[in-house]
Amino acid sequence: MDLADYVDDTATLFGIAENAAHGAALRCGADTHVYIDGVSEWDDGEQYAAFEVTGTLVEEGGDVDLQTGEGAVVHGIGRRYVMKNATWERIS
Repeated sequence: MDLADYVDDTATLFGIAENAAHGAALRCGADTHVYIDGVSEWDDGEQYAAFEVTGTLVEEGGDVDLQTGEGAVVHGIGRRYVMKNATWERIS
């Protein structure tokens, strides 16, 4: 699934709850994380559990944020997907 196809739409995603530097995230597949807007971290009992999350999927930032004006690559998160107005249900 390409998350870009669902930007600015209501979406339901399934994944594993993880805490990341940018906040609480849902890992959907090996390399895809969707941050949960307004949630700084999952509770200890929720982290690594499976969840169904529904909300409006938006894209924030951009890969251009990872480069200086001279083109050097800098450390940072770059483009990220965020679930706004999210509701979630633990499924395992």
